[in-house]
Amino acid sequence: MYDIVVLGAGVVGLSTAVRIQDVLPDRKVTLIADKFTKDTTSDGAAGIFRPSVEKTPVKCLQQYRTWCQDSFKWYHTLNVEDDPSETGVIRLSGYHFANKGSNPPRFHYGITELTEKELADLPGNFSFGWKYTSLMIECRRYLPWLTKRFVSRGGRIEKRKVNEILEFAGKCSLLVNCTGFGSSTLLNDKKVFPVRGHLIRVAAPWVKHFYVWDDASSYIYPGQDNVVLGGTRQKDQYETSGGWEWFDDVKSRCVNLLPGLKNSEVINKWVGLRPHRAFIRLEVEDLSCNGKQLKVVHNYGHGANGVALSWGTAIEATEIVKTILSQESSRFKSKL
Repeated sequence: MYDIVVLGAGVVGLSTAVRIQDVLPDRKVTLIADKFTKDTTSDGAAGIFRPSVEKTPVKCLQQYRTWCQDSFKWYHTLNVEDDPSETGVIRLSGYHFANKGSNPPRFHYGITELTEKELADLPGNFSFGWKYTSLMIECRRYLPWLTKRFVSRGGRIEKRKVNEILEFAGKCSLLVNCTGFGSSTLLNDKKVFPVRGHLIRVAAPWVKHFYVWDDASSYIYPGQDNVVLGGTRQKDQYETSGGWEWFDDVKSRCVNLLPGLKNSEVINKWVGLRPHRAFIRLEVEDLSCNGKQLKVVHNYGHGANGVALSWGTAIEATEIVKTILSQESSRFKSKL
């Protein structure tokens, strides 16, 4: 028997489990997943805070922006109040090249349009762009930090694969589903689809600023341990092995901008499947099996914005959990 179960231990699942602990410290939270920290898609993410607000349906924009604002506030607090070498949250300044008339990033510490002289002094041959400072969340540090926080507060972890969500019917007070791409099979959700991404981590400590260009599909992000070169956005591609030609393409694009990267030592090559959905599923669903009930709060489908939106959606998911449990408690007391 469980109290509150959270399925999925990527950045969304971990954030949700920790947030539930913060708001409901008297409840017991169990985190169940077959993959943790370095084995999750979140671990490989570049982690820059640059959510794609403009691709959100108009009717959902305010909700989306609230998630972004709540997440940015959370990461800002971790950056100024905690040790970035542990949390993985660092400030990073750099340049974003785009077509004139493009929408600038919305979440940052200040942004200005690049002047003609600045563009001429920068590498590449770009005619428009911005310079700004944002946050980078390195999940290789952030996920272990969240896990440690969760366990230190009494959180329970089970490492196993869940093949049937109804196995929890009648066995827990409530379940929060944060299985990302796993929901495509666990729930048979045909609206979830993969967008494959490739990136390379290299040793190039001389790179101190980020560079983003070509509609944000190409980027160079310096972190605490290495420099991330990316990337690709390949819809409905499921294969995660091979694909060396895509890594060559990523390296070539980045070297064209910064030739000094040509001979940089390759530390790691990574390919992952971003769990995209037309819009994030954050809602309640009532399920039943053999007369036993299961109330599920879904929180998945973040796509390439998992890191950026994780804490914001965790806040909303936790409020839903709190409301449900409060209503259940009131009904129980009324029966007495």
